[in-house]
Amino acid sequence: MKVSKETKRWNDYPQIEDDAKDLGSAAKETLNLIANGTFIVGFNTSYLGYGDGLPLFSTAHTSPSGGSNQSNASSTGITLTEGNLETGVTALRQQKTGTGKKLMVGPGNLVLMVPEALDKEAVIITGSQKRSGTTDNDLNWYQGKFAVLINPFIGSDITDLAGNAGSDTTWFLFARGVNGLTFIYDQRPIYYSWEDKDKDSFYTKVYFSCKATWKNWIGTYGSKGDGVAYSS
Repeated sequence: MKVSKETKRWNDYPQIEDDAKDLGSAAKETLNLIANGTFIVGFNTSYLGYGDGLPLFSTAHTSPSGGSNQSNASSTGITLTEGNLETGVTALRQQKTGTGKKLMVGPGNLVLMVPEALDKEAVIITGSQKRSGTTDNDLNWYQGKFAVLINPFIGSDITDLAGNAGSDTTWFLFARGVNGLTFIYDQRPIYYSWEDKDKDSFYTKVYFSCKATWKNWIGTYGSKGDGVAYSS
């Protein structure tokens, strides 16, 4: 952020305040792009963050218990529907821990994350008083069992810092307290200010160092949501 001495002399504080807000907003957006890049490239075999050499969402993860391979991704790219949500939840709950035991994911510990394009579908499926898409007035089993996260940083209008585009069809499930998703700061955001007398200007910048990654894939499930076969 640059502020000229002339601007300060004229006491143009509204402009300075607007510039400061823009700087803060830019920092927040960059942090969000870093954090959510994990999901944008979650099916991309060029981005590997686990010891088995597979992307975060894979149909053939090496089991940490040494047993058969496990999947945390839809092999058919199932779309977000009531029935397919049940498929994803069942697949997530049947994953095994590092010692081969069940995850024991109870109601209220599930998070459904979707891009903005799936906002309506996600809320209708999980929040309707009665079962969505039926005429039988059935009980909505999903009501109150999910925290729905509408993520504005994973859709098709987003490009991460490496140039990868998001998707309007992908959807994800996470188990609270179980998943290995993590965001690490090497340096939390701090502000530096200095004066450049040669240019008669004052400068402020935000500096931070961080990384979004995953310790393991257990407790997560993802679908590309495009109805296309997927394997990795």
